[in-house]
Order: sequence, then C-alpha cells, then structure tokens
Amino acid sequence: MKINNRISNLQQYHFKILDEIKKKRKEDGKVVVDLSIGDPDLGVHPNILKALVDGFNIEGFNKYPPYDGTLELKKEVIRHYKDTFNVELTLDEVIILIGSKEGISSIIPAVCDIGDIVLVPEPGYPVYSIASNLWGCIPHTIPLKENKRYLMELKEIPENISSKAKLFFINYPNNPTGATGNGEFFKEIIAYCSEKNIILCNDAAYNEIIPLEEKPISILQFDEEKKSIEFGSFSKLYNMTGFRIGYAVGASEVINALSKIKSNLDSGQFIPIQKAAHASLKLDEEYKNNIKRTYATRRSEVEKILKEKNIKFFSTNATFYIWCRTPKDYTTYEFCSELIDKHGIVVTPGSVFGDLGYDYFRISLTNDIETTKNALLMLDKYN
Repeated sequence: MKINNRISNLQQYHFKILDEIKKKRKEDGKVVVDLSIGDPDLGVHPNILKALVDGFNIEGFNKYPPYDGTLELKKEVIRHYKDTFNVELTLDEVIILIGSKEGISSIIPAVCDIGDIVLVPEPGYPVYSIASNLWGCIPHTIPLKENKRYLMELKEIPENISSKAKLFFINYPNNPTGATGNGEFFKEIIAYCSEKNIILCNDAAYNEIIPLEEKPISILQFDEEKKSIEFGSFSKLYNMTGFRIGYAVGASEVINALSKIKSNLDSGQFIPIQKAAHASLKLDEEYKNNIKRTYATRRSEVEKILKEKNIKFFSTNATFYIWCRTPKDYTTYEFCSELIDKHGIVVTPGSVFGDLGYDYFRISLTNDIETTKNALLMLDKYN
C-alpha cells in the first residue's frame, strides 16, 4: 500500500513513544516516576467541573456547536484580554480551538502555500516543524542560545529565507527552556514581521505560569496594527489538558482564514467543554496565585537537589519546566535511558525539541513534590 511520503518519513510523536515505555514498565511491575510530559497533576477547580456538568442540561448540548466557538466563550476571552492585558478585541478577532495544538497546525494552511517557509524556534515545541512538513511547507529553524537567554536573534535569519517566509512561530514563556520575553523583545519581532510581511504567531500556552510578582504580557499589547496572532490554552493554568480547548486571537483576516480551514476539517468543540472553559476564565486571582505558588515551591525544591547532584540548569521562574544540561561523559540518550532503567524516572530528552536540544533534558514539575524529590534524590552525584 502506498502511503503519503510525508507520513512515511514521520516518526511517532515522542510522548506517545514514552507512553509505551511507561506502560511496559508498569505491566512488568516496575516503578515509573513521570517527569516528562507537561500534564498537570493538580485537580480541576470545582467551578469548572460544575460548569461542565451543568452544560449537559443545556438544550441542544449534544448538537453541533458553533464552528468558531460559542458567543459566550468568545466574549469571555475578549473580557479576559481587556482586563489582563488592556487589549481590545472584537468577535472577528477570536476563534475557539480544539486545543491550541490543533490551532498551531491549522493556521499553517490558512496562511501558507505549499513550499512556503515557516520560521520556527529551536529548541522548540516539535509541532511547529512537524505540522509545517505535513502541510508541505519548509520549516526553517532559528537557534535559541543559552548565552542569549534563549531569546532569538533576528540577525540569524538570512535574507533569502525571510523573503520567502510566510509564518513565524515564537513561544514565550518558552517550552522547553522556560525563557521569557519582554516588551522590547516583542516590539522588535513585531516590527521585523511587519517589514517582511510575515504573520507572527506567539504560542502563549504558559502565559500565566510566572512568578507572583510579575504580570503576564501578550504580544498584542505591542502590536498596534494587530497583525499578529496569539494562541491561548486552558490546559496548563487550569489543569484541563484532557478537555482539549484553546483559542486564537489577533489579526481578523488570519482568524477568518483559520476559521475556513477549521470549518472544513472539524466541527468545533463540545458545548459543555466550552462552558467549562468559560468558567475557568472567571476564576479569581487567588486561584492563579495558588497555582503559581505551587510551581514556584516545586521549582525551588527540585533546583536544590539538582545543585546537589551537580546537574546544571537554566535559571528561570516561568512555565513548569526545568531545562537541564546532560552530565559530562553522557549523551542525552544514554543519560535519559539510564534514568529510566536504573531509577524508573522518565524525563524528556532535549533532542525531542530539535538538534540544538542535544546535551540537554527537560524535567516537568507536574508531579507531586514528594514523589519528585524522592526520585531525584536517588540520582548519582555527577562530575
């Protein structure tokens, strides 16, 4: 049977492979401490669950939802952007997604033709490059360097590449590194994309997992002409990874094109799930602060152990990841394999995020702190 060449060259998504490894160990009665995927262990707020259940009492809850999302949820996203970022949005600048991962993929054919270049960060969320290839586009990686605090340098993009680029993915706060951008950084990239006629997309999945004393920022605060797109997620802050819901906001022309793609490929998200997302945006600041405190405490405790074990890491307070250097005398694959085989600890090899991720691995802080600490304390002290 002949399969699409792009599929033939596609590997299984790394976290699906890890799931198989974890499943096999559990079947064999072995310990598994999962510090790999960013899937929060924290509970879902009762208000979110109540809204989900109440959604089943809505007349027509079982019917097709609006393709672009319910009016109620879109209006709540608009309110959220006004109150949080002082950014004014209109209904035609908002679309509800079946998770931001789906939107990141769907925006590529909405903007690009086959053979167009898509600018992507490396190390970076693998979906940017994978989806670009699947849609027949050419991902061009922009190196993120530790000595530049993983903030991309636009001078790294050759003119013959930027002139052919249609789409530019950035991701701050950043996965896997935890790096953060500021207003000046965003202004520079917005100006660059405006000059080059490139659509800028910020994947803001971790936008509010930041220190208590800091305010979240949106690229739309710095984009007066509103030519950019920002993806938002309910998965990380609200512990709703399995709900599969997110949104995109920004340039109305791009949102409209994204809507056309989605209306031909999917039929929107289940109405009770949209009700749950609506309830999440109405939670007070104390809820968010508790989440931030939890991850800050976990980070502090884990960093102490990493220092004891001579494992170097990138210092940041954003996202719920720690980006670590592989100890000397190990390849990343050897080290991550040893952690699984010797201690049952599963981390994410940096190579998952591109070639510049070799010599690194990522720890996720999405397991309870005692389990995480007890696991990491078993590690050797490295040179």
